[in-house]
Amino acid sequence: MTKRLDSLKAILLTNTVLEEWFRPLQNTLDKVRYSRKRFSTLSVEFFILLGCLRQLQGTQIMRDQIQSLFDLDESSGKVPLARSTWSDALANLQRTEILRDALQVLVNDARNELPDRFADFKELGARPIYALDATYQDESSHYQPCYPHEGGTDNRKGHMTLTTYDLRAGIAVDSNTETRSIDEMRFVKDVWRASWWTRQKNALYVVDRAFIEARYWDQGKKDVKATVITRMKSSFSYQVLENLAIAADPVNDGVVSDQLIHLRSSSAVWRLIRFNAPDGKEYEYLSNDYDLSPGLIAFLYHRRWDEEKYFDNYKTDMTNSKAWAKSPMAIEQQALLGLATHLLMRLFLYKKAQELGLEEDHQTQQRRHEKKAADYIVNWEGNYNRVFFKKLSKITKQAWRFVKNNFLKKSSQRLFELKLRPALMAYL
Repeated sequence: MTKRLDSLKAILLTNTVLEEWFRPLQNTLDKVRYSRKRFSTLSVEFFILLGCLRQLQGTQIMRDQIQSLFDLDESSGKVPLARSTWSDALANLQRTEILRDALQVLVNDARNELPDRFADFKELGARPIYALDATYQDESSHYQPCYPHEGGTDNRKGHMTLTTYDLRAGIAVDSNTETRSIDEMRFVKDVWRASWWTRQKNALYVVDRAFIEARYWDQGKKDVKATVITRMKSSFSYQVLENLAIAADPVNDGVVSDQLIHLRSSSAVWRLIRFNAPDGKEYEYLSNDYDLSPGLIAFLYHRRWDEEKYFDNYKTDMTNSKAWAKSPMAIEQQALLGLATHLLMRLFLYKKAQELGLEEDHQTQQRRHEKKAADYIVNWEGNYNRVFFKKLSKITKQAWRFVKNNFLKKSSQRLFELKLRPALMAYL
């Protein structure tokens, strides 16, 4: 089997588009300390490569991937990898730890390489800005769930994947999974609170209403001066303490009021900001940050949508709508492989955009934003920043299709000029 895997590796990673695409993760493995001898049949590098390739191709069923790998090697009369070998690797704790360590190196490299989307927002300075949200995944077809009323612990929604998303770099930076039936805020307190991402000084977290627990965020502000932005819940009881003046600045377009309030569920002072959207709807934002302009707070909550676009890629363009296996460890590895695949795509497209002389890696959206900017001068009513924030993070379907259709082709500038440039410049 090892010889068949070596032959397959030569096919996949010899002067191919896939080799160039996967190279950043190969480089990160060189910075992670682990024994290469531990896994004699399927190396860590090749395990991650096959996992990312499955994500890239959107292959739902393991049999399909094993057969497609078998068909790649015309000289082989046997499948390169047994399904049991792959399943065991997916549920292996040691591989999970190595993958998670490699991912953090890759995340750090990506955050240094990708442009800062908020560099022009002087008011934010260098503060870390994260969105936090959860998505749910259907059970594997190999596993029959058992819910709490039946004596089990499984979640009716499916497996929870809690993702920390760096809004500055436009990438997911961490992922945690849970199969038990617990709510999102409890999971944040029990699991995510131990994460390095919760301990960064002066960080700003943008979350939806499922993550509102005032005392939790009060403690974060007290410990590391981290603040939060979310939507107001109609069920919250509060008392208005003071109406704040709204500066006459384009950043505050659409802001109706800015108030300091006392929440019944908190001993600290919070802000309640009312904002009128261009469609006439009024929104209420809640924050314990006293320094940012109210319009910027409204805008930052709007940018939380970038994480939703990541989930779009994660579940639709990759293959994470359903679990691959039944064990919690395998479910976690699948989430980490999805995160790695998205990171590799972002780095690949950014590099190619630079080589092709493109200012952005998503030119397909540019005309829409140019129209918004022109409309703003005439009749735009709403948040000024929304119009001029062109740096979108969603990877378009045709960018995914390019790599999916060309991963075995020889990597050449001519290929990228003829095939990738049109896919980045406009919808085909």
